[in-house]
Amino acid sequence: MDVESEVSADAAAAATNGLGGAGEAAAEDAEAVVVTNGLAGGGEASAEQRSLEAYAALYSGRTRLARLVFIAQRCGVEAIELAALRMAYDEAKAREDTAFYREAALRINGRLGPTHLLDQDWVDSVNHRAEQRKENLETELEVYKVRKPSPPSPTINL
Repeated sequence: MDVESEVSADAAAAATNGLGGAGEAAAEDAEAVVVTNGLAGGGEASAEQRSLEAYAALYSGRTRLARLVFIAQRCGVEAIELAALRMAYDEAKAREDTAFYREAALRINGRLGPTHLLDQDWVDSVNHRAEQRKENLETELEVYKVRKPSPPSPTINL
């Protein structure tokens, strides 16, 4: 089986799961193969993996993470699943979103090597810092409430 027919089969599976594009550009992309960051065997990635990056770029924040995890759950193509999980893992760690980080790491389950394993010490450290920050903000709020001057009483001139 040559690369183009393998990419086309992946393109059909991705399109079925809502990852494919439309029109002639999508048909041309389905035939393309590019070299990327070590996705799929031999460092080759299909147009669907590039489309994944373009699709994810439409979102930001937690919505982007949620979309990447959703794609990984439903796509049915292991290369795309791992690419989506890798993106979610990296972004969740950069954003210090421990919930999505944990989910991505558990779904990866070592398939991307030792660099994408669950680091429980990191999760605990981030959660501890977040709890400390929350406590500091609550303390500041309480101090503000105590110091808050009462509004001036209206004066009536007769």
